Amino acid sequence: MDLCVLEKNLDIRLKWPNDVYAYGINKIGGVCLHSFLTPEAVLNAGCGLNLDNDTPTTCINDMIRDYNHANQQKLPTLKYEELLALIFNEIERLLELVKGGDFETFYKLYYSLWLHSDQIVSICDEKGSKKEARVMGIDDIGYLKVKLTNGVVETVYPDGNSFDMLKGLIMPKVY
Repeated sequence: MDLCVLEKNLDIRLKWPNDVYAYGINKIGGVCLHSFLTPEAVLNAGCGLNLDNDTPTTCINDMIRDYNHANQQKLPTLKYEELLALIFNEIERLLELVKGGDFETFYKLYYSLWLHSDQIVSICDEKGSKKEARVMGIDDIGYLKVKLTNGVVETVYPDGNSFDMLKGLIMPKVY
């Protein structure tokens, strides 16, 4: 099995900036990145995915079983080492795309998996003021690009903000 089979058959989506969701409502994973801009260009990446624990929500293997039951298919469930191999192979493929300058294919894949196209959101500032906006996408750095009701395009930074997808609310994180 490869990730294309999972992408095509399972409802696994991306929530900006770094979460992985099942069925658009159940968080099943996340990504944590930290980069150092040095001559060595170090990037530390961490990824957690719920492969086999069906509580409290769901997991990838349950999604595979549900898909098989609903569609009379026999996709195999995954072992941890198989999932890791799929992830690393996909990362390598995507890095080669980006190194080759093919950002269009990368963005096309990202947008095909993300949850926010044209989503209407409320953006709160530290003082509690709200602005309504429509999600346009991400910018070249990965920040959320939104269009306010007055037509002004703004960038929303992931650091210091929290995105409550179910409420359509972007607000400062409370620490």
